Amino acid sequence: MASPDLASLDAFLARVVELSPAQFDAVRAAGRALGPARRIAARKAAKLSASEFSALDTRVRDRLQPRSAELMAFGDGALAAAVADTLFAAHAKAFGERLSVEEREILLQPFAAVLEVD
Repeated sequence: MASPDLASLDAFLARVVELSPAQFDAVRAAGRALGPARRIAARKAAKLSASEFSALDTRVRDRLQPRSAELMAFGDGALAAAVADTLFAAHAKAFGERLSVEEREILLQPFAAVLEVD
C-alpha cells in the first residue's frame, strides 16, 4: 500500500488547529448532517492497518492537544468532536489515494463549512 501523504496532512492540520471553537462546532454540525454511517463507511474504505491508524490518531491528537482546554470550555463533547471530525478528514488527507472521489469528499465535507479543502 502507498505511504501516507504526510505533507498534505500536516498542511491541513496546520489550518485546522487555528479554528475557533465555534468553527469546530460548525464542522461538528456539518458532520452530523452527513450522518455517521456515510462517514464511517468512507473512513473504513481507506483500509488503514492498526499501526497506520495509531500513527494518524496520535498525529491528530498531538496537534489538537494545545487547544484542549479551550475546546473543553466550549461545551460538553467539543474536544472529542474536534478530534473525531479531524481524524475523519485526516484519513482523506493522508490516505486519499485509497479512496474514491466521493469517499474523500464525504470525509472532508464537514470542514468545507469553515475551510477551503481540496
